[in-house]
Amino acid sequence: MAQNFFDRLRSYYIKVAEVLRGEADAASVFANTTDIGMSRELAYAEFLKQHAPSKCNVFLGGFLFDDDGTESKQLDIIITTDTAPRFDFHNKDGSGKSFSPVEGTLGVVSVKSTLNRAELFDALGGIASIPPTRALDGRVNVLLKIKNYDDWPVKIVYASKGIAPDTLLAHINEYYGAHPEIPLSRRPNFIHVAGSCLIVRAQDGMTLHDRGTGVAEPLTLGAYHLLTTDSDLQAIVWTLNQLQQNATASTHILFSYGSLINKVSGLP
Repeated sequence: MAQNFFDRLRSYYIKVAEVLRGEADAASVFANTTDIGMSRELAYAEFLKQHAPSKCNVFLGGFLFDDDGTESKQLDIIITTDTAPRFDFHNKDGSGKSFSPVEGTLGVVSVKSTLNRAELFDALGGIASIPPTRALDGRVNVLLKIKNYDDWPVKIVYASKGIAPDTLLAHINEYYGAHPEIPLSRRPNFIHVAGSCLIVRAQDGMTLHDRGTGVAEPLTLGAYHLLTTDSDLQAIVWTLNQLQQNATASTHILFSYGSLINKVSGLP
């Protein structure tokens, strides 16, 4: 009996996850990711470049800024729409750092070697510093509803290894218990520790199913849920799905960057 396509697709994504963990020959999935000295940021960025929609520009990060000039902290990877201006003068070979307006940014990734309590808190603080997106009033067809735009960009924390999943979840809740002022929109959507777990923040319209029964699990909006079954596979497909949704929605938004010209020129 021929193998079902989705079984082969599952095997493909599992192979991708192995490459990200550095446990497999990369030649069949990514180019050059087994080179000595290849950073985890470059490997994850390469994964996004080869799997996210072509509308996505993926580059090693720097920071995000808004119309008022507010800057985020350092971010490792930034994914923007193809209509956002690019600032790659210092990033000509793809290994440098750049920056991007938060409007038109589809996703960001904070990459850690080992996700312990200190590194987790550093990642959460960096994501919390991302400036807010502006309301879509006047920038999208009134008949079109784009959900959760205030939650853009999709925010990911990725680590190749980390502490025990339950401990990690407890530290996440500890951090936000101490910082309730951080809005849900500036908290990670996905926290992925390769080979260990995926922690997902519940959003409006999101459904998680029990793999054994197929029954949908009740979700509390904004709460984090720990997944350990097929966590690498789930992290990859959830991440790519969210980027695809954002990329599709972005085609309906009238992004305008004329204010950058005025601000740089010293105009009000």
